[in-house]
Amino acid sequence: MRTSDLSLRVSLRKQPCVLDPTLILAHPHGPELAMRLTQVLEPWLTRSFWQIIDSSELLERQRPFAAAAPAPDSLHLQTNAAALSSWIALRDRTDASSWPLRWVGDNLIESQLGDDACLEIVERYEHLARALEDRAGPGMSRSHSWHHGIHPLFTALDTVALSATLGGALILCEIPTRDAAPWPVQAMSLSGIQPLRIDQTSNDSLFDTEREWVRDVLVTAGLSVVAQRLPPLAIVHVLTDDVTVAQIVNDCGDTPVDPWSSAHAWWYVL
Repeated sequence: MRTSDLSLRVSLRKQPCVLDPTLILAHPHGPELAMRLTQVLEPWLTRSFWQIIDSSELLERQRPFAAAAPAPDSLHLQTNAAALSSWIALRDRTDASSWPLRWVGDNLIESQLGDDACLEIVERYEHLARALEDRAGPGMSRSHSWHHGIHPLFTALDTVALSATLGGALILCEIPTRDAAPWPVQAMSLSGIQPLRIDQTSNDSLFDTEREWVRDVLVTAGLSVVAQRLPPLAIVHVLTDDVTVAQIVNDCGDTPVDPWSSAHAWWYVL
């Protein structure tokens, strides 16, 4: 057999990583962070990320008046103009089938799921997201208007639901202030879910090993300098019991199963 007759290719599946919209939309280096991560991880965008991008014209139109007429909800954050422009340009020049990023859209056709493309993922996400919003209460409804900017808690609910849909995939997010928890952790607390913080001084959990691995991954992707220009970063994991879509919907007319009733979540400072 000649050497040219043999071809061997080894492909390792990259770990999924859900990117919280606030991190990649409210900071100028957000797009660069997301795109560089595709070298080492499988980044996922949330549905609320695309809703904000689709509302970009309204966001840009109201930006000059933001200081004079602040958003009615003090929690709303402004998108970064440079980040928003970069995302719009990337969307306009990239063919849908060529996106290195993944997301769950309104249906299977509008989703970018890669090798995992199946209707079950979309359906599971829909039911997990709706059930989580119900737990959060009427103040976090799907009727939210994006023209005021980013509502970090509402978008974080979307992030949490996507992590659970992907079997507890890690969430990369920011810590907004020194004494505050990451936005996904705050959103879960509003929903009656209390994430456990992993102490950096402990050595009895695989999360300690994961923390060092994620830090190495960021360095490998050339993100050391970018990370210095961002707020402190955190990792969050969210896991729900393996409840099927049929159980959640409960066609028998009984009380619907709450997929979040026994959810577990963990987070640590990166």
